[in-house]
Amino acid sequence: MLDLHRAKEPMLSQDLTSREYEVLSLLAVGYPMKQIAYRLGITCRTVTFHKYRMMQRLGVNTNAGLMHYALRNDILEGTKLTTKFASAA
Repeated sequence: MLDLHRAKEPMLSQDLTSREYEVLSLLAVGYPMKQIAYRLGITCRTVTFHKYRMMQRLGVNTNAGLMHYALRNDILEGTKLTTKFASAA
């Protein structure tokens, strides 16, 4: 069982590249792959590749595992919400 209340582990700089960090922060906010590709000026296949490499590097097998990592490491903290849902809040 996952313990979501344990102390946060600091994100190590070698865990993710800067591009993987960008992709993960947009995935964590809920952007679809096509929109991430458009925003970053890369192809959908490249976004998929970054996601695959992150999962390998972090030892996770699911999207939920990536989101858990993003939450534990405060990756959402610096992400600016610009989706249509952000204005509803």
